[in-house]
Amino acid sequence: MRIDDKVVVITGAESGIGRAIAVACAAQGARLALAGLDRSGLRETADLAGGNDSLIVPVDICDRAVVAQLYDKINAKFGQLDAVVANAGITLPKMSVLDMNDGDWDKMVSVNLTETYNTVIVGARRLVAQGRGGSIIATGSSTVLRGMAGLTPYIATKAGVHGLMRQLALELASHRIRVNTLVPGTTATALARSLPGHLEAAITALPMGEPVEPEELGRFVAFALSNAMPHMTGSNLCIDSGRIIA
Repeated sequence: MRIDDKVVVITGAESGIGRAIAVACAAQGARLALAGLDRSGLRETADLAGGNDSLIVPVDICDRAVVAQLYDKINAKFGQLDAVVANAGITLPKMSVLDMNDGDWDKMVSVNLTETYNTVIVGARRLVAQGRGGSIIATGSSTVLRGMAGLTPYIATKAGVHGLMRQLALELASHRIRVNTLVPGTTATALARSLPGHLEAAITALPMGEPVEPEELGRFVAFALSNAMPHMTGSNLCIDSGRIIA
């Protein structure tokens, strides 16, 4: 199902899952607004998406006022907004919760939870004001549904994302705005592939025995943003090689 001429904003679009989502959405006809910290990475994503018309916005979405400016730029270029993909996020090296410092916690809350909140709340207000419905997806994590030692701040903040999206789904349903959470498992991003032994160790916990490719996640998000599933909201969209059932 195509998403021709839908305007989709994607945060964290300069690499990894965000890049794959952008490329998949463009392949299905979407017009893209690409947001992230790395201008060159965003430009590369736009090139891969064949998007000479893509809007590239280097932005720190920790600042809600700056996020509002991002949406102003989208409106100025495209005159509409159809979908929001809040994908920006980080993780930290594994560590015991007893060894974690306040700075680790604060950074994870700021990037994974506050940035997601800023993106989806400002986007939701714009979609409601348009009065034409829309779709919002945020990237969560399979570790929320099946834990992993050493990732307490990451899992706690991603659990916050899951809760935020469920509540938004409830509150925005009357506006015909669908709100769902992408739940990736171990994903073979360029970063993951660059870490010696990481994927090889991780796939031992996967019933299907192989990681998820970012392109698969991208295709699924593009499908979820289409009109093919008009009543899918409040859902966890799990693509995880069976990790959460193991």
